Amino acid sequence: MKTTAFFYRTGRAGQVDVAARVPELAPLRQQVVVVFGLGAIGAPTALELARAGIKTLRLVDGDFVDPATMARWPYGFEMAGRAKVAAIEEVIRKNYPFTKVEAVPRRIGSIRNHNETEESELELVERLCGGASLIVDATAEVGVQHFLSDTAAEFGVGYLGIDASPGAWGGRICRIRPQHTKGCWMCYRASLLDGTIKNPPEAVEDDIQPPGCGDPTFTGAGFDLVSTAMLGVRVAVSTLCEGNGNGYPECDWDVAIASYRDADGRLLAPQVETFRLTPHPECPKCGQR
Repeated sequence: MKTTAFFYRTGRAGQVDVAARVPELAPLRQQVVVVFGLGAIGAPTALELARAGIKTLRLVDGDFVDPATMARWPYGFEMAGRAKVAAIEEVIRKNYPFTKVEAVPRRIGSIRNHNETEESELELVERLCGGASLIVDATAEVGVQHFLSDTAAEFGVGYLGIDASPGAWGGRICRIRPQHTKGCWMCYRASLLDGTIKNPPEAVEDDIQPPGCGDPTFTGAGFDLVSTAMLGVRVAVSTLCEGNGNGYPECDWDVAIASYRDADGRLLAPQVETFRLTPHPECPKCGQR
């Protein structure tokens, strides 16, 4: 009688085993990050933070996955129709179990029925800020950015805004750190408007109205948007590792402007220009400093 022997190799995948491959990211295992907006920038940002070993992610988005967004959202038809927060929460829970996820299906800035018993947006954001080290704002909504940056400053939480220019020809990163950054979000916006900080190149008339959709959307390739998201992740991780000599390197700038094309739309090797955020003379809060 013939005997067959089988040998199996055991794979080690404990938290220590995974962390050993990225020792610079050890400080992240104590950090809590809130991500607002899970679109083509916010979703890959959340996934990469989970892969990096962040302790806790609080995810906020009130939208659903449109199947047509498979052109640039991290997942395709299998997630169509699902709430974005639920879809990303499931992926992280199954694949990166050492990160705790709190999914909040709310759209910041929407009209609220005063008869509703759920907490207001201000109450929600204040609760989510509790114990958090950083707010990542991927909403790409100017009014929401203003609100979140002000709330972060009030609670002494770091703020990181990530967005793309029309057509995804470039991207913007803005970091505001309590007790470190001299300017505020209004200083940042004023600097973009007067050219002190130059805007990235952008496409003209890039909005489209998809058939059957009530709202216009923008054009842009997923790989360009992910490039901006990953630049934002680097800045987020750098910020969260500050003060740890063995952690991911620190950066001494607050704003990064990425360009993937020139003003005429011709392809560039990715270029990034960095700036320190300083008080702007037109800012009502910081102009007299």
